[in-house]
Amino acid sequence: MYVSLKFLSTDQLAISRLLLENSLLFAAFAHLGAPFITDRFFGYFRDDKTKNSGFLGFLLAFPLIGISLFSAAYFIFEQPIQDYFAEKSAGLIPYHVLVVPLTIFWIYISVLESYCRNNARIAIPTFIREVYLKLANVLVILLFGLGWYNFDWMLYLMVAAYGLAVVILLVYIYQLGKFSLRFDVGRLKEGMFRQMVYFGLFVVMGGVGTQVVYFIDRTMLSGGEGLTNAAIFIIATYIAGIIEIPRKTITQISTPLVSNSLREGDMAHVQELYHKSSLNQLLAGGVVFLLIWTNIDGIFSILPKADIYRQGKMVVFLLASAKLFEMATGVNGEIINYSKHFRYATYLMILMACLAIGANWYFIPRYGIDGAAFATTLTTLVFALSKVGLVWVFFRILPFTVAGIKAVAVLGLVYAVSLILPEWNGSLWLVLLSIALRSLILVSVFAGLVLWLRVSEDVNGLAGSLWRRTRAFRQR
Repeated sequence: MYVSLKFLSTDQLAISRLLLENSLLFAAFAHLGAPFITDRFFGYFRDDKTKNSGFLGFLLAFPLIGISLFSAAYFIFEQPIQDYFAEKSAGLIPYHVLVVPLTIFWIYISVLESYCRNNARIAIPTFIREVYLKLANVLVILLFGLGWYNFDWMLYLMVAAYGLAVVILLVYIYQLGKFSLRFDVGRLKEGMFRQMVYFGLFVVMGGVGTQVVYFIDRTMLSGGEGLTNAAIFIIATYIAGIIEIPRKTITQISTPLVSNSLREGDMAHVQELYHKSSLNQLLAGGVVFLLIWTNIDGIFSILPKADIYRQGKMVVFLLASAKLFEMATGVNGEIINYSKHFRYATYLMILMACLAIGANWYFIPRYGIDGAAFATTLTTLVFALSKVGLVWVFFRILPFTVAGIKAVAVLGLVYAVSLILPEWNGSLWLVLLSIALRSLILVSVFAGLVLWLRVSEDVNGLAGSLWRRTRAFRQR
């Protein structure tokens, strides 16, 4: 955030982010559900001797159909797309075509991640998405800021970085010994291919709805309020989105386990995963939320163009609160998607997409960036509660436990401590020191309470394991 705010104007920042996020939206339907097909059906093709029966070949070929359809549709509707942005965000028009290659790269990043995930390999794919891509973006923007090339070339290199991510994932799969393009068609017995395609296409409608819920706000904001407001909103959503980083890791681990347990009818394990994901996501997301919100003024003060981007403070609070509640509801979406009731997830997402568009249409003209935040918060809360309701109706299980009440109490106590801690303002280094010290104290209080009250068996087990390793290392 610091580098992009330092070297990019608000319009340039909005353009670069909108290209990326619109490509995520388009990729959600253009991959035709290939990542979901992998999570649900990979178990039928798992075979180390034959490199999973060449299932990778199917995963690389199947999305080509969706890519062709998407590319054709995008260029057919090119003029209406330009007309939508012409009045308030005309600066986006010369670059909108870059969405096409970005969409293709996002498709294959998602597909290859799902293949790695189902081979029990998540570290490198997670590193590529969460570290490499972010560092690549920082480097590309930094070199632009230093005058090495113009804004056009910055965008081209940004697109190339995502293409390189696809290449890295393919090389990684090859090194794992899981690379084979010879798909064993003989494994498609008793109409399995029809089931795979039907499942993928049905679930993909829900995937489109998900992306609409999470990304339509900034697109409608840029079309209705201009690129500057879109940039303020985007930066606020990135700050709020930090709390979701632990969720991504937990979901990457839980998804194959949920899918396998549902396929085997092991509902006791599904319930265990549901409870653990809810509790651990609440703890991890909650402490990050507190660290962000209790330091929010300091965070905005150290960002370049602080007077502009500080207008997104309330956006951060609303979106982060909604994301935290959604995290606290656990892996309910995964339970629905990989069960026989997956159709209802799609119906729900279509309804949520309509709600998101309608809410943004109503609130943005009245309240600007705060209106977009209201709309997204409302949609997220309704969406989370609806998924909890569906899981309860179909499986009679809820994500919340007594341990969750302890977790909420701990977070409340930590917030109370934050209210009595001093906050220093002034020079950059003084603000950074204030943020660091406050964060260190709050994390220490949080960790101490969680371990003392034994809120989470997983956290206590992890702490015990780290302690034993530390003692063993010292005794060497």
